[in-house]
Amino acid sequence: MTVAARTYLDERTEAFVAEVLAAIDANATLLEAFVVGSGAAGGFDPRTSDVDVVAVVEGPLRDRRKLVADVAALPRPVRDLELVVYVEGSRPGDFELNLNHGVERPDEEPFWFVLDAALAQEHAVPVWGARPWNDFFEPLRPEEIREATQASLDWASRQKPDDEFARQQAARAQHYLEHGEWITKKEAER
Repeated sequence: MTVAARTYLDERTEAFVAEVLAAIDANATLLEAFVVGSGAAGGFDPRTSDVDVVAVVEGPLRDRRKLVADVAALPRPVRDLELVVYVEGSRPGDFELNLNHGVERPDEEPFWFVLDAALAQEHAVPVWGARPWNDFFEPLRPEEIREATQASLDWASRQKPDDEFARQQAARAQHYLEHGEWITKKEAER
Protein backbone atom coordinates (compact mmCIF):
# COMPACT_ATOMS: atom_id res chain seq x y z
CA MET A 1 0.00 0.00 0.00
CA THR A 2 1.33 3.43 -0.90
CA VAL A 3 -0.50 6.43 0.47
CA ALA A 4 2.20 9.10 0.78
CA ALA A 5 1.50 10.54 -2.69
CA ARG A 6 -2.13 11.23 -1.75
CA THR A 7 -1.68 12.26 1.88
CA TYR A 8 0.70 14.42 3.87
CA LEU A 9 2.12 11.38 5.70
CA ASP A 10 5.81 10.54 5.66
CA GLU A 11 6.93 7.02 4.63
CA ARG A 12 7.32 5.70 8.19
CA THR A 13 3.83 6.84 9.15
CA GLU A 14 2.45 5.43 5.91
CA ALA A 15 3.94 2.02 6.79
CA PHE A 16 2.51 2.27 10.31
CA VAL A 17 -0.98 2.99 8.93
CA ALA A 18 -0.67 -0.06 6.65
CA GLU A 19 0.13 -2.22 9.71
CA VAL A 20 -2.84 -0.82 11.63
CA LEU A 21 -5.14 -1.58 8.69
CA ALA A 22 -3.80 -5.13 8.41
CA ALA A 23 -4.54 -5.66 12.12
CA ILE A 24 -8.10 -4.39 11.64
CA ASP A 25 -8.64 -6.56 8.56
CA ALA A 26 -7.47 -9.61 10.51
CA ASN A 27 -10.23 -8.91 13.06
CA ALA A 28 -13.12 -7.86 10.78
CA THR A 29 -13.55 -7.43 7.05
CA LEU A 30 -12.14 -3.99 6.34
CA LEU A 31 -14.14 -2.23 3.62
CA GLU A 32 -12.26 1.08 3.55
CA ALA A 33 -10.06 3.25 5.70
CA PHE A 34 -9.36 6.95 5.56
CA VAL A 35 -6.55 9.16 6.70
CA VAL A 36 -8.18 12.29 8.11
CA GLY A 37 -6.97 15.30 10.06
CA SER A 38 -3.61 16.86 9.26
CA GLY A 39 -2.48 13.74 7.38
CA ALA A 40 -5.22 14.44 4.84
CA ALA A 41 -5.65 18.22 4.95
CA GLY A 42 -2.10 19.38 5.57
CA GLY A 43 0.06 20.46 8.46
CA PHE A 44 1.14 16.90 9.36
CA ASP A 45 4.45 16.74 11.25
CA PRO A 46 5.52 13.26 12.43
CA ARG A 47 7.32 14.80 15.42
CA THR A 48 4.25 16.55 16.82
CA SER A 49 1.15 15.24 15.02
CA ASP A 50 -1.19 12.37 15.65
CA VAL A 51 -2.17 10.20 12.73
CA ASP A 52 -5.96 10.09 12.47
CA VAL A 53 -7.53 7.04 10.85
CA VAL A 54 -11.19 6.14 10.32
CA ALA A 55 -11.92 2.55 9.32
CA VAL A 56 -15.18 1.04 8.09
CA VAL A 57 -15.72 -2.67 8.64
CA GLU A 58 -18.39 -5.00 7.31
CA GLY A 59 -19.58 -6.18 10.73
CA PRO A 60 -18.67 -6.04 14.42
CA LEU A 61 -15.13 -6.75 15.56
CA ARG A 62 -14.56 -10.41 16.38
CA ASP A 63 -12.06 -9.78 19.19
CA ARG A 64 -11.84 -6.17 20.29
CA ARG A 65 -9.27 -6.86 23.04
CA LYS A 66 -6.93 -8.58 20.60
CA LEU A 67 -7.23 -5.74 18.09
CA VAL A 68 -6.45 -3.14 20.77
CA ALA A 69 -3.43 -5.19 21.91
CA ASP A 70 -2.21 -5.78 18.34
CA VAL A 71 -2.40 -2.07 17.51
CA ALA A 72 -0.79 -1.09 20.82
CA ALA A 73 2.13 -3.43 20.07
CA LEU A 74 2.99 -1.62 16.83
CA PRO A 75 5.86 0.86 17.13
CA ARG A 76 4.43 4.34 16.56
CA PRO A 77 6.47 6.79 14.49
CA VAL A 78 4.13 9.63 15.53
CA ARG A 79 2.93 11.17 18.78
CA ASP A 80 -0.24 9.08 18.77
CA LEU A 81 -2.74 7.11 16.71
CA GLU A 82 -6.34 8.24 16.85
CA LEU A 83 -8.37 5.37 15.42
CA VAL A 84 -12.13 5.19 15.03
CA VAL A 85 -13.73 2.05 13.60
CA TYR A 86 -17.30 2.10 12.31
CA VAL A 87 -19.49 -0.77 11.18
CA GLU A 88 -20.83 -0.09 7.69
CA GLY A 89 -24.06 1.92 7.88
CA SER A 90 -23.19 3.73 11.13
CA ARG A 91 -23.25 7.49 11.59
CA PRO A 92 -20.35 9.47 13.03
CA GLY A 93 -20.38 8.97 16.78
CA ASP A 94 -21.99 5.53 16.58
CA PHE A 95 -18.58 3.83 16.50
CA GLU A 96 -17.47 0.26 17.04
CA LEU A 97 -14.09 1.26 18.51
CA ASN A 98 -12.54 4.57 19.52
CA LEU A 99 -8.85 4.24 20.34
CA ASN A 100 -6.79 7.21 21.51
CA HIS A 101 -3.37 7.11 23.21
CA GLY A 102 -3.57 3.31 23.12
CA VAL A 103 -6.70 3.30 25.27
CA GLU A 104 -10.24 2.50 24.24
CA ARG A 105 -12.39 5.57 24.87
CA PRO A 106 -16.08 4.70 24.56
CA ASP A 107 -17.33 7.82 26.38
CA GLU A 108 -15.81 10.65 24.33
CA GLU A 109 -17.99 13.70 23.78
CA PRO A 110 -20.17 13.09 20.66
CA PHE A 111 -19.28 16.45 19.10
CA TRP A 112 -15.70 15.26 18.39
CA PHE A 113 -16.95 12.64 15.94
CA VAL A 114 -19.23 15.09 14.15
CA LEU A 115 -16.35 17.56 13.79
CA ASP A 116 -14.01 14.84 12.55
CA ALA A 117 -16.63 13.75 10.00
CA ALA A 118 -17.20 17.35 8.89
CA LEU A 119 -13.52 17.72 8.11
CA ALA A 120 -13.33 14.22 6.62
CA GLN A 121 -16.16 14.81 4.16
CA GLU A 122 -13.95 17.57 2.71
CA HIS A 123 -10.49 16.02 3.05
CA ALA A 124 -10.57 12.27 3.84
CA VAL A 125 -8.12 10.23 1.78
CA PRO A 126 -9.06 6.57 1.18
CA VAL A 127 -6.07 4.33 1.92
CA TRP A 128 -7.42 0.78 1.71
CA GLY A 129 -9.29 0.75 -1.57
CA ALA A 130 -10.39 3.77 -3.47
CA ARG A 131 -13.93 4.35 -2.24
CA PRO A 132 -14.76 7.91 -1.20
CA TRP A 133 -16.00 8.98 2.23
CA ASN A 134 -19.55 9.57 0.97
CA ASP A 135 -19.86 5.91 -0.05
CA PHE A 136 -20.05 5.16 3.68
CA PHE A 137 -21.29 8.31 5.41
CA GLU A 138 -24.16 10.64 4.54
CA PRO A 139 -23.16 14.30 4.39
CA LEU A 140 -23.65 16.16 7.63
CA ARG A 141 -26.19 18.96 7.65
CA PRO A 142 -24.75 22.46 8.25
CA GLU A 143 -26.75 22.81 11.47
CA GLU A 144 -25.23 19.55 12.81
CA ILE A 145 -21.76 20.93 12.18
CA ARG A 146 -22.56 24.28 13.80
CA GLU A 147 -24.06 22.57 16.87
CA ALA A 148 -20.99 20.35 17.25
CA THR A 149 -18.69 23.34 16.76
CA GLN A 150 -20.53 25.29 19.45
CA ALA A 151 -20.35 22.25 21.77
CA SER A 152 -16.58 22.12 21.23
CA LEU A 153 -16.31 25.83 22.04
CA ASP A 154 -18.32 25.24 25.23
CA TRP A 155 -16.03 22.30 26.08
CA ALA A 156 -12.92 24.43 25.55
CA SER A 157 -14.27 27.10 27.91
CA ARG A 158 -14.52 24.48 30.69
CA GLN A 159 -10.85 23.44 30.41
CA LYS A 160 -7.93 24.84 32.39
CA PRO A 161 -6.65 28.19 31.08
CA ASP A 162 -3.20 26.71 30.31
CA ASP A 163 -4.61 23.83 28.20
CA GLU A 164 -3.00 24.47 24.79
CA PHE A 165 -5.22 21.96 22.97
CA ALA A 166 -8.37 23.60 24.37
CA ARG A 167 -7.12 27.04 23.31
CA GLN A 168 -6.42 25.78 19.77
CA GLN A 169 -9.82 24.11 19.61
CA ALA A 170 -11.53 27.29 20.78
CA ALA A 171 -9.74 29.34 18.11
CA ARG A 172 -10.62 26.84 15.39
CA ALA A 173 -14.27 26.62 16.53
CA GLN A 174 -14.62 30.39 16.75
CA HIS A 175 -13.14 30.82 13.27
CA TYR A 176 -15.52 28.21 11.85
CA LEU A 177 -18.56 29.81 13.48
CA GLU A 178 -17.57 33.24 12.17
CA HIS A 179 -16.31 32.28 8.68
CA GLY A 180 -17.73 28.83 7.88
CA GLU A 181 -14.30 27.34 7.18
CA TRP A 182 -11.78 25.28 9.10
CA ILE A 183 -8.28 26.39 9.96
CA THR A 184 -5.37 24.17 10.96
CA LYS A 185 -4.00 23.92 14.50
CA LYS A 186 -0.94 25.89 13.40
CA GLU A 187 -3.16 28.66 12.05
CA ALA A 188 -5.08 28.61 15.33
CA GLU A 189 -1.84 29.17 17.27
CA ARG A 190 -1.43 32.54 15.56
